[in-house]
Amino acid sequence: MGQLWSTAEPTAEVEVMGVVEPKTDFNFPKVQLHYHLDGGIRFTTILELAAKKGIDLQGAKTVAELKHLLVTRKPATLSDVLKAFAIFLPTVSGDLEAIERVAYEACEDQAKDGVIYFEGRYSPHFFAGLSILQTPSNITPAEVIKAVHRGFQRGEKQFGIKARSILCCIRSHDNWNKEIIKLCETMKDYGVVAIDVAGCAGGADEKYEKSVVEAFNEAFSVGIHRTVHAGESSGADTVIRAVNVMHAERVGHGYHLLDDPAAYQKLALDDRLHLEACPLSSVMTGSVPLDWPKHPIIKWALDGANFSLSTDDPTCFDNCYQSEIQLVHGRVGLTLHQIWKCQLNAAESAFVEEPTKSEIIKIVEESEPKP
Repeated sequence: MGQLWSTAEPTAEVEVMGVVEPKTDFNFPKVQLHYHLDGGIRFTTILELAAKKGIDLQGAKTVAELKHLLVTRKPATLSDVLKAFAIFLPTVSGDLEAIERVAYEACEDQAKDGVIYFEGRYSPHFFAGLSILQTPSNITPAEVIKAVHRGFQRGEKQFGIKARSILCCIRSHDNWNKEIIKLCETMKDYGVVAIDVAGCAGGADEKYEKSVVEAFNEAFSVGIHRTVHAGESSGADTVIRAVNVMHAERVGHGYHLLDDPAAYQKLALDDRLHLEACPLSSVMTGSVPLDWPKHPIIKWALDGANFSLSTDDPTCFDNCYQSEIQLVHGRVGLTLHQIWKCQLNAAESAFVEEPTKSEIIKIVEESEPKP
């Protein structure tokens, strides 16, 4: 695989919900599975592109002003958090050079936190400018995927990291959802490894419409990997439906699966369904109460559930992987070994192809912290 370990050093301090704390030495390689590429754009990049294109960011001219505008600092709702996308995404959408840059910079940012593999999920339709730009661009979703792939390839070579794409269906866009399946099939050579669904039509209730369910059923029939947002803004029934009806192999978030002890036992513990936890996001979206020692991942860890840790949307939460694991260590109470186990869970549940997957697993296994 070549060099699959970033030599970049994470910062000596990290900010967790406004409090700067010393960095704990999490010096093992990390794997991130739930990262929205279109929700992980650098603030400096947004400002630069906005100035270049004459886009008004509601008066924000500095990083501090932009963070004040975009970042959710207090628990809100998922719908509230997602409103930020309408402000910053137009700076990138419809611009292949900017999209490639965002993908490349994502590799650099991940590598600085010691991440050796990540999956960036995004809507190629939103990145193409559909329903985003007042004047539609002429680029296609396929061209977007190629631009992301170019950025990932450059980032892999420069920073010793591996990255793959997950394509998102978007709720209320039936035609897009049909096209996503075709793109997943035809763009495998451009790093596409799976399908997801995002958006908050219907109040972010995770009760996915017919076109989404059909897309996932087709994905299952043709062997495309599947992850589904469920159990975040709705109850355990949405996780059950994601698995039984949409054939989900992984579930994004899934916290409310604990509301149904029998389903939790069956899906999470017996069947080893992988749960993609995003701790800071879970509180900021109102999915989980602000009571860190009682966060669902504590029970998951104690029960030996198959879950990982991710940042979700760094542009919306001003977080990074290093701050996220500092949070779960310092506030939630996961041990160093439990956090490492999350990396192994992620590696084993990753959608990346062989033999790369086995190589990533081996690297993580060999980094197990000593008692």
